[in-house]
Amino acid sequence: MIFKLRNPFKPSKLDRISMLVSKVTALLNLSLTIKQVNQLHALILVNGLNHLEPIIITKIINTRSNHSEASIRYLKSLVHHSKYPNVATQTSFVQFLYQHGEFQDAVREYARVHRSGMLPCSSTIVSAIQACTRLRNRISGIMIHGHVHGYGLCGDVHVGTALVGFYSKINDVETEQKVFDEMSERNAASHVIDEFLESGNSIMAEQLFSVMGYKDVACCNSMVSWYTKKGDMEKAIATFGPMLVKTSPSWTAMITGYVDSGNMEIARNFYDVMPEQDVVSCMKMIDGYSKNGAVESAREIFNEMDEKGHSLYDAMITCYAQNDRLKDALQLFDEMIQSNVNIRPDNKTLATIISICTQWGNLSFGLWIHETLMKQMGITMDDELGTALIELYAKCGRVDKAYGLFCGLQKKDVGVYTTMILACSRNGWKYDAVKLFEEMLEANICPNLVTFSGLLTALNHVGWTEAGYPRSFKS
Repeated sequence: MIFKLRNPFKPSKLDRISMLVSKVTALLNLSLTIKQVNQLHALILVNGLNHLEPIIITKIINTRSNHSEASIRYLKSLVHHSKYPNVATQTSFVQFLYQHGEFQDAVREYARVHRSGMLPCSSTIVSAIQACTRLRNRISGIMIHGHVHGYGLCGDVHVGTALVGFYSKINDVETEQKVFDEMSERNAASHVIDEFLESGNSIMAEQLFSVMGYKDVACCNSMVSWYTKKGDMEKAIATFGPMLVKTSPSWTAMITGYVDSGNMEIARNFYDVMPEQDVVSCMKMIDGYSKNGAVESAREIFNEMDEKGHSLYDAMITCYAQNDRLKDALQLFDEMIQSNVNIRPDNKTLATIISICTQWGNLSFGLWIHETLMKQMGITMDDELGTALIELYAKCGRVDKAYGLFCGLQKKDVGVYTTMILACSRNGWKYDAVKLFEEMLEANICPNLVTFSGLLTALNHVGWTEAGYPRSFKS
């Protein structure tokens, strides 16, 4: 009898499969596109590694890239035909469907989970209830409510909140009140109040807040912020006043409410008695004074802050710009970048300063920012900054520099096209103006009256006014 010995240097089939599983698992832990996940799935099927399909499903569900209709269909097929279903993938799939607007399928998938005997988590039930709410599916919603009792989740605050929202949507006030009364953890349910407010259900939020025993800071801040956003300063102060602990967000919410309602005097009173002024409240005061033209009061607030960061300088520069104090804005910007202050401006700040240069016709300062300061500070051009520079160069007759920046923009809108067409028309680049207009139409960007004004100027220079525009207007 002849024995055939295995080559010790050649890996066995089991070893090869083990190595493949390790490699596939490692790859699935990387950040992948849907296409790359599909390729790994094909590799799994070819090698009979079907037990890895749940990992594939989880990976697709957790992929942050936009899911097309095709990828969602693929995922549905994968879930329904998987030979190794498990509760984690099945229940997370319900949440995935709800989050992507597949409400009907989310309800159906929840029903499949329930029929299979799997025990869904509370977040899955919440997604199913919310899907019924969006569909106004009374029967399915009530059915799921029945399952909630069976799962022992009646006291879950998230499930209860979802059920309250469902019964509110289908106008079943009696059941809504009953579910609300049964909810546990109401004395520590600031997140529930937030959910009510975010969904626009302020009545339930107020009712819950009123019956709470101990009202923590988070709950109070949520209600104060809600009232100030709605402009109901009477309820805001009634909630703010009894608060035992008032944090910076509490004070800032009140200041914001009075600023937005136009009552700067009361806002200033709150700001002055605030235990510790912060950047957010200071910026809000500057913005309020700016809208009221009280630039000196804004500067007084600015000067009082000991530590001034980029955002505070930006707010004050914007205040000067909005009130035509262009020289003051440039002086403050100069102070900002001096070595004793040394605050690095961002692209938004530079765009504001360059817009001021455009208003003032100060080409030299704009050129210095573009060609010197940006290089020194390593600031990369973006569309907002590029557009501001294009407007400056166009106004000052430097069409060559404007055109170069224009070509580098990632996104071009009607405003920047119009700026370039006008600049080209006024500075002898007539054929380029016509070419830009053609390009604009090909990009399906609708011109406005100013665009046509610039185009007609160019057409007049090339002698096409009487004959009419030979291509685009006749097509």
